[in-house]
Order: sequence, then structure tokens, then C-alpha cells
Amino acid sequence: MQLEANFVSQFMVGNLTYVLLIISMLMTRMFWLRIFAIGAGLVGAIYTWFWLNDPISTTWELIFVAVNIVQISLASYRNAVMTFSPDERIFYRLMVPSLEPQQVRRLLRIAEWRHAEPGAYLIEQGAVASHLIFIRSGQANILHEGVKVGTCGAGSLLAEISIANDEPATASAVAIEPVQYLAIEKTALRKIRKSDSLIALAIENCTRESLRNKLVQMNVAAAKTQP
Repeated sequence: MQLEANFVSQFMVGNLTYVLLIISMLMTRMFWLRIFAIGAGLVGAIYTWFWLNDPISTTWELIFVAVNIVQISLASYRNAVMTFSPDERIFYRLMVPSLEPQQVRRLLRIAEWRHAEPGAYLIEQGAVASHLIFIRSGQANILHEGVKVGTCGAGSLLAEISIANDEPATASAVAIEPVQYLAIEKTALRKIRKSDSLIALAIENCTRESLRNKLVQMNVAAAKTQP
């Protein structure tokens, strides 16, 4: 009976290490990925020390834990000293809430805040967009062949499709009142997305959500025009 209990304990602890590692790979935020990785390392150290009597493997498991603790400490320090302006915080909250502050700062370094007066074109139909645009305040009409097909306001993204496919924009966006917006440069954004999969996923998610919202608005507008 004692032998069976020991076997069950060894089986559960040994497999728990890999379960925690798999869970860590499912995390979309680096903090939680490292937390579960630390848990996996600690359980692995217990397993290799008490059941396998392997001091070498135990040492490497503890080194793995220590490295992740150091990385969490460094990230926490960077996040603590990093500040955002009110406008930047709105972009962070609405567009990329899943990212760590230092990742958002990387995006902001390749972007600039701009202002557009009424009548200014944010995007021109037929031209390939050079920037992904986040509207902080103000409104813009969406025109296709000069005909208004919609309106975008605060919190909206523009040029998602043109940026993603590197194709000419299918519609123009024209400010109808003073607009403040964040313009994220296309080429630099592409490089960051290739170098950081979490940033790429966050941009993909906010782009998908933006397109979904626009589709809903178009359907509502179409329904209102029907007799």
C-alpha cells in the first residue's frame, strides 16, 4: 500500500511539471507565462531531488526558476518607472490592453500624435496607407467614390486593411471636425510584429475587433435605409 502511494505521488508530481509548462505556453502575457514556468521549475526540482535523487537536474531546475524570477523583477522595475500620458493610456486601454507597458512603449516609439483640421484627408482612396491610424478625438467621414458610407470617431482604427495587405485603400477618411490621432508607421510596425509575437497578436486582435465594429455599423446603417 505504501509503495502504491509513493508511486501515485511520484506520478502526479512528475507530470505536474509538464502540465505547468504547457499552461505557461498558453499564457498571452509574459508575467503569467513566467509565473507558471517558475511553478514548473519548482515542482521539477522537488521531483528530481526527492524521487530521482539527481542533484544535477535539481540544480538546473533551480537555475531555471532563478532566471525567471530575475526576468520578472526586471520587467516589474521597467513597468514601475514607465509612465504614459493620458492620451497614450487611452490607446493602451482600448487597443492593446494585453501587452506589457514596455511593449506598448515600443509601439509608441514608432508613432506620432498628429492633428487634422476639418476637410483634411487622413486616408485617400486608391493610395497605399503609410500609417495605421488610431483616432483619439474628433470624427471623420468615410467616403467611397466621393459618397459617404460611414463615420469614424474616437477609439476607431483606420487603414487596417491597407496596412495588412499593402494594397490601395478602398475608401477615403476625411476629417469633419478637428481630429487628434496616433499614426503608427507601417514599415516599423511590420518589423516589430515580426520580432514580438505578442505585439503581433495584440495588433491582430484590435484590427479584427475594429473591422467587426465597422461591419456592424454598416449593417445597422443599411437596415435604416431600407423601406
